Amino acid sequence: MSVHALPTPTLSPAVVQARACLDEARAVEVAGVDEGELPFAIGELAALESQAAALRLTLSAEAERRRLAVRSGATGTDAWAAALTGDTREVWAGGLRIARLLRDKYAATRAAYAEGRLRSDQVRVIVNAAEQAPPEATHEQIATAETILVDKATGVGTRSGRPMNARRLRQVARRMFDPVDRDLADRHEAIMLGRESAHARRETYLSLHDNGDGTWSGRFVVPELHGSLLRQALDRLRAPRRLTRDRDGRTLVDPSAPAGLGGYELDGAALCELVEHLPTVGHAANGVTSLVTIGLEALRGEPGAGRLDTGTRITASEARRLACEAGLVPVVLGGESVPLDLGRERRLHSSHQRRALAVVHDTCAVDGCERPFAWCEIHHPLPWSQGGRTDLSNAVPLCGWHHQRAHDDHFELRRASGIGWRLHPRR
Repeated sequence: MSVHALPTPTLSPAVVQARACLDEARAVEVAGVDEGELPFAIGELAALESQAAALRLTLSAEAERRRLAVRSGATGTDAWAAALTGDTREVWAGGLRIARLLRDKYAATRAAYAEGRLRSDQVRVIVNAAEQAPPEATHEQIATAETILVDKATGVGTRSGRPMNARRLRQVARRMFDPVDRDLADRHEAIMLGRESAHARRETYLSLHDNGDGTWSGRFVVPELHGSLLRQALDRLRAPRRLTRDRDGRTLVDPSAPAGLGGYELDGAALCELVEHLPTVGHAANGVTSLVTIGLEALRGEPGAGRLDTGTRITASEARRLACEAGLVPVVLGGESVPLDLGRERRLHSSHQRRALAVVHDTCAVDGCERPFAWCEIHHPLPWSQGGRTDLSNAVPLCGWHHQRAHDDHFELRRASGIGWRLHPRR
């Protein structure tokens, strides 16, 4: 009876040795590592991760070619690999697609990935962009464009010499054929944008949840166009700077400007202002007309609360501020809960009055605020609920932030020199 010896392993010893080297590195006390060595080590480890990921994809493609999954009884190579690594089958399905394409078509990307010069997300961007090449593109044109894109991803083909991250690379990849043929680049960009747009529409969603504590939370995904428009709008609506200058160029301090707030908090406040000013016609109004029920005493400034027709309870201060806008119609109740007023139109400054104010003010009337007039609300310095007239002498354009502060008991709005106004903390 003859005994067949197993073939000598060729790959496993190298993998085991690589892990042993990592164990040795991990045993080093990081507190004693020289500062100059830290960036080098981090960069080398990133390259090592890429090399390991590239080798793993190469091996998985070879396992698929040999049909190891079928012979082991697995339902597919993706399921077989998922059982080995603990990843999901969906992750491996995408990885196997990339592995096959790297093996069969994209030599420049495969080589750079294997050398650790590309990251996994960059590889996916390059391969997916190349796969959407117009049908008339030749193999030579695709290979040339692929090589140029690899150079940009690794930093070789950029002016700064720095690699491009996947997000920036994805934008550049839409015009990857520019150096080869401009007409081809136009067609390729149209293909990619069309497919991205269709994908974005499928992925678009909004989830809102009432937390029951006076706040709502949510998540959303929107197309790139609408995301960039939202970002632009929020940037314009972020709260004012604390240090500004008045119309004469003198430095002043805006006491109402937020101090110590991070970007997320400022964006949140900007989003609230944006929601209150959904596009419509007239007095910078809200796009959705709502009814707010409030007692006459509360509207005049006494303690109380209001209720929207959606059932939401709001403070009397919020109701008074929103009553300056056309999108909210106040239902004012007397002592016997009898409606005394149902949204008298004369409480609102007309579009003609807005145009007259726009001649005098091109921004918010608070000194130093640069918020454009188009985004301002018309505030009654002498409140309408206290007998203030709706005319130009009782009209001040305020941005959403300063309008809220004008209705805040902690601040007082006072006229400054000329046409300017300033907020002063109440003592």
